[in-house]
Amino acid sequence: MGRIVKGAYEELFLMVGLSVAWWVGTLLIVTAPMTTAGIQNVANRIANYKRADFDFFWEGARAHVGHGLLLFLLLLFVPPLMIFSVTFYFDRTGWLVVLGVLMAWVLLVGLMAGQYCYPLFWQQSDPGLKLVIRNALVLAVRHPLYSLLMLVFQLLLVVLSVGLVVPLVLLLPGLLALSQNYAMVGLLQDMDMAPQPPEMSGT
Repeated sequence: MGRIVKGAYEELFLMVGLSVAWWVGTLLIVTAPMTTAGIQNVANRIANYKRADFDFFWEGARAHVGHGLLLFLLLLFVPPLMIFSVTFYFDRTGWLVVLGVLMAWVLLVGLMAGQYCYPLFWQQSDPGLKLVIRNALVLAVRHPLYSLLMLVFQLLLVVLSVGLVVPLVLLLPGLLALSQNYAMVGLLQDMDMAPQPPEMSGT
């Protein structure tokens, strides 16, 4: 979490520009998947301690458009459907409530895994959705407490930004993208599958 704050501070103007671009692209609706992919591409580079600027936003927005659209739709529509299933079963009686509890756990795991999908989309050499979803689920299941805490951290960012209003527009999309990518890269660093922070590697 400290790395997220540090990364956002060091790239403050870039984060503001990317967040504004994301809001504009999302308001246009049809460009929302591309702007989301673009901001995640930049955040992934920052989390991996690579050079990042607005050029990588446009690069990410143009690359893998088909896969990016499918991932966007998946993350947009699956959680509401799962929430509907949870409320549906909890409104029933008898053994159907057990299904509600089961679906609630599935929803939680899905949300924990969901935060890793876009980071893995850019981290992997293969952006295939099956591999992205599989690896996201593996990270969430193997590191449940870490994943839950990072999910709660992102929720707190949303709550604080909504309360303060201005950060909601200027920083929230960039902060969420950074949070997800730093969370994923942090797990990969523990497995020696991502570069260590410069202060630790001595570079």
